[in-house]
Amino acid sequence: MKIYEDFSNDIIDKATFISVLSTVQSFTFRRFILGLPTNALNKIFMGLYDKVEPNNYLFSIQKSLLQRSGVQRFPRNTETINALKEKDVYNIKPKNRTYLLERLENFQNNEPVAIEGNSDITIEHIFPQNPDAKWKIELGADEYNLIKENYLNTIGNLTLSGNNGKLSNKPFLDKKVMNVDGKEQGYTFSRLWLNRDLKEKSKWDKTEIEERANTISERFIKIWEIPKIDIELEATNDEINIFDAEDPKHKKLEYAIFFNQKLEVTQVAKLYIEVFKQLFDLQPETFFTSEIGDRLSLTKTPETSGLRQAVPISETYFIEANIDNMGKFDRIKQALTIFGFEDELSIKYAD
Repeated sequence: MKIYEDFSNDIIDKATFISVLSTVQSFTFRRFILGLPTNALNKIFMGLYDKVEPNNYLFSIQKSLLQRSGVQRFPRNTETINALKEKDVYNIKPKNRTYLLERLENFQNNEPVAIEGNSDITIEHIFPQNPDAKWKIELGADEYNLIKENYLNTIGNLTLSGNNGKLSNKPFLDKKVMNVDGKEQGYTFSRLWLNRDLKEKSKWDKTEIEERANTISERFIKIWEIPKIDIELEATNDEINIFDAEDPKHKKLEYAIFFNQKLEVTQVAKLYIEVFKQLFDLQPETFFTSEIGDRLSLTKTPETSGLRQAVPISETYFIEANIDNMGKFDRIKQALTIFGFEDELSIKYAD
C-alpha cells in the first residue's frame, strides 16, 4: 500500500510500480512452490518499505529480498525448478492451480485464454487418473506404477483441454488424434500452448513427462523471474546457509555446521547421511507423518525395496543414496523446511 501511495503521488512511475509488483509476485509464488512457511511473510513485508532508497527505488527492494536467507529467502532458479517438477500441483487450492496454469498458458500470448470462470476449459491428466487397461500394457507394470505413484499430479503430466470428458482415460495416441464427428478433440488440434509439444509425441512415459516438465520449468522462471541485479554476497569459501549455497555439482566441502556442531565431512554424500541420521535420531516420527519419508524411500527392508544404494540412518531404517549432489541438497533442504530447522545447517565449500 505504501508503494501504491508513492505511485499515486508520482514519486515512482508506472513501470517501476509494475516491476515492484512483479518482483513481489515472483518472490511469493516461488516460495509457495517450495512450500516455505507463509508466516515468515508478515515479518518480511512489514519491514520491506523501510528498505526503500528513494533514488534507487526498485533496486533497493529487490536487493532486500535477494539478500534474505533461510526461511525468508528468495528461492533461486535451481531449487524452484526442482520443487516445481515434483510438486503435486493438482491438489493445491483451485485458485492457485488456476493462477499457475493460466499464467503458463498466456505468457507472451496476444490471444489469451481465460481459465477462471470458463467451464469449457478444464484440467486434463495426460496419463489419466483412472487409466484404460491399455496404458499398463503399453508402459509395462513397473513404469505404469512409477508414473501413477510419482508423476500423476505433477506439472509435466497436466494440461488444459476443452474436451476432457471425451479424452477421459483413453491411451495417449487415441487422445492425441481424437476427431470424433470431425470435432477435433485431440491434442493435435489444440491451439493451447500447453498442448503444443504433445502434438509431436508418439508415446507418453516417464521420459516424456520429465522432458515436458523441463520445458514448462523454463517458462516458469521467465514468468516468475528472479531479479537480475548484482548484489554483494558472502564469498563462496565462507560458511553459508545451505539454502543460499551455490550448486554443489562437482564441489567438495571443507566442513559443515549442523546444530552448532562442526561436521568433518568433505563429500556431499557424507553430509547427506549425517544430516538424516541426526534428524531421524531427533524426531523419527516426522519421517512417517510427512512426505519426507517417501521422498527418501525410507525402508526397513532394503534388499526387497528396490533401493539402488541403501544407506542406514538408524539400526533399523535405510534410505536411498544413489542420487546426484543436487538431489541430495534438494532433499536436505526439503527436510529442514519440514522440521523447521532452515537456519541450522551451514556449509563451507573447499577451495
